[in-house]
Amino acid sequence: MAFRKQLIDLLSYEFRSASSLARELGMTRGDVEDDLRHALRSARAAGHDIEIVPARCKSCGFVFGEDRVLKPGRCPQCKGSRLFEPMIRIRRNPL
Repeated sequence: MAFRKQLIDLLSYEFRSASSLARELGMTRGDVEDDLRHALRSARAAGHDIEIVPARCKSCGFVFGEDRVLKPGRCPQCKGSRLFEPMIRIRRNPL
């Protein structure tokens, strides 16, 4: 099975972050993030729905935009770096 197809399969069961996918697959977060972008693009093209719980600052509660699927570096509001990662799930539409 192709790696990006495997990512789509993993994301169709429950919400996951890039870090949790990397741990599960035994890869670095950076490697998973590159393929994750392409997997999400492929899933959208196939007509599947992408659900994203946006990243959030642990210090001040600032919520980042839903269009951002990768973990931001720091909060633009309080400049803190303690952030919850975005969580992603793919809802497969029946054919």
